Amino acid sequence: MFDRKAQEAAYRESGYDLANHPAHLVRRVHQRATLCFQQVMAGESLSPTQFAALATLLKVGEISQNHLGRLTAMDPSTISLVVRKLLKEKLVYRSSSDTDQRLTILRLTDKGARYTIDRLGRSAEVGQRLLAPLNKAEQAMLLDLLGRIADRDVDPA
Repeated sequence: MFDRKAQEAAYRESGYDLANHPAHLVRRVHQRATLCFQQVMAGESLSPTQFAALATLLKVGEISQNHLGRLTAMDPSTISLVVRKLLKEKLVYRSSSDTDQRLTILRLTDKGARYTIDRLGRSAEVGQRLLAPLNKAEQAMLLDLLGRIADRDVDPA
């Protein structure tokens, strides 16, 4: 068993710094983004991922559930849960593909389209609040950098 001095020395030598660790900072920013969403969208029963699915359906129209998951960066089990909630709220309609019965096709219901359109501005405000501590140039740079990190494949090593 390491004594306390050996533990402290190992910690110092590792170079680990929680306050400046990129993954920790991204997690804290995610928490702030969620808080901004909850404040701006107060009273709504949908999560940020559910709204992202609705906004994507509004943008692209009819689409397979699998493709919606890819466009919104959700794994199959997550998009399945999201779609289940949207179906329950009658915001989306699900049908089988005419060309491939294995595919589930989704589209917004009229209620879903109205709901989404009515909240797009508020959702944009979430992003504005999140980025408010930065000037316009910093905001653009941060979004560019985050996009480059988000789009990079994870190294399996």
